[in-house]
Order: sequence, then structure tokens, then C-alpha cells
Amino acid sequence: MTSPGTPRQSVTDGVADWLSRLVEDRPGLAPPWAGARDLESSASAWLHRYVREVVTVNSVTVPPFTHIQIFLIESALDCVDWDVLARDPRFRDGDWSRAWLTNP
Repeated sequence: MTSPGTPRQSVTDGVADWLSRLVEDRPGLAPPWAGARDLESSASAWLHRYVREVVTVNSVTVPPFTHIQIFLIESALDCVDWDVLARDPRFRDGDWSRAWLTNP
């Protein structure tokens, strides 16, 4: 029997799976990173901002949520290990500061 891992790992894996499907469906969602990547924390902060905005406030993807729904979603997103997600090869080369759901 295998251990399910930590809740943080499970939430991070779930967000990674969701985001990878979004990237597959929308090539060019996050344009390629143009400069040298010195700050991993910067990449993880932009990735966090992008996911939070798409999931909680983007009317293109979801109907408006109640305040409690947004609170619960944001609480779950606080469990994500954004540094690990930013180092994932599927997302590492994207410039998440310029990513928008409405991009091609």
C-alpha cells in the first residue's frame, strides 16, 4: 500500500494537473520567458497570481463565486507549494507575468 503523501503535495499535484491541461488546451498561454531567470520566488509568485485569478475571479472560466467559495478556494491555494510548481518542467519556461486566459 502506498501513502497518499502530504496534503500539500496532493494539492500541488492537483493544481499541476489542472494547469498542465490548461496549457495543453491553450498553447502560448504563458509566452516563453525572455530574460535570465534569477529569482525562482518571482516565478512562483506570478504563477500563484495567475492561478488564483483564473480560478477565483475570471468570469470567462467560472460564474461569480460567493465570498465563502472564494475564501475556501484561496485557502486551498495557500496549501500549494508554488516553488515546486514553478520548477515543474511543464511550467518553468513560461513567463507567467504575461499570461492571461484570453491569450491564444
